[in-house]
Amino acid sequence: MKTRGTLSVAALLVISIAVIGCGKLDQEEFEMWKNEHVAEVNQSNTEIKANLTKLEGKVDQNNKDTMEAISRAKDEAIAASQQGDADNIAAARQNTKEEIAKARADLTKDINSQSKETLDSAKAEDAKIQKEVMVNSSALKALTAKVERILAAVSANSDGITELKADAASKPMLLLTVNFSSGQTGLSSKAKEMLDGIVGQILENPEAAILVEGHADGTPVLRGGHRSNWDLSQSRANSVVKYLKGKGIDAERITAVGKAHTDPVAPQNTSAGRAMNRRVEVILNPSGAM
Repeated sequence: MKTRGTLSVAALLVISIAVIGCGKLDQEEFEMWKNEHVAEVNQSNTEIKANLTKLEGKVDQNNKDTMEAISRAKDEAIAASQQGDADNIAAARQNTKEEIAKARADLTKDINSQSKETLDSAKAEDAKIQKEVMVNSSALKALTAKVERILAAVSANSDGITELKADAASKPMLLLTVNFSSGQTGLSSKAKEMLDGIVGQILENPEAAILVEGHADGTPVLRGGHRSNWDLSQSRANSVVKYLKGKGIDAERITAVGKAHTDPVAPQNTSAGRAMNRRVEVILNPSGAM
């Protein structure tokens, strides 16, 4: 619109110059014509300004409407997004609840199944144990009856056992046997150690008599200080008596006897048998009599 007014003024000036130049218009006519055209131009400018003002108002309103539309669209988008999130959250919660309920149901099922299996196994084991208890109970009853019979027999024979013990205690008891080398009467270190082991038992029975019996292997005595197996066996018994006396045994309690080869404990025709027969036996007689 501004361009149109400018062109009108320019055209008016051109026409004015042309008219003046041609000498066809006087000054007064020109002024009238100019004023008319200026008034028209002013009117045109006023209309243009009014139109611009209206247009600016429309533009402002359009901008305002556009911003409000954008704001509403933004709010609606945010609301829709929030609603979508809320829906998703609600759906997730519902799904979680369903999964938890399913897991609980499955767990309960498994527990019930395991409990049933455990109960069945326990019942089976209980039945097995009860059966074993019954078997063992029967065996125990039989064993108890047997023990009772044995105890009854022992009780019935207790008097006889007591008598046997008393009788055994009153009879002579072999305490020790020591051996000798062929033709020898001296005590070896082993023989002395063995005799030391019975000294305490002899001293604990001060009323008992001690019999020391010497024995030979039957081999003929051809040399040495002994004339026969009788002398040899007696010397062996005397060696033991002498050692016991040295250990504090009362000589009055001891009796030494040489029995030569008359009471062998092994065959005389073997070297091993003869070695066993070359011996001295120490016998304890609780009754005190020999």
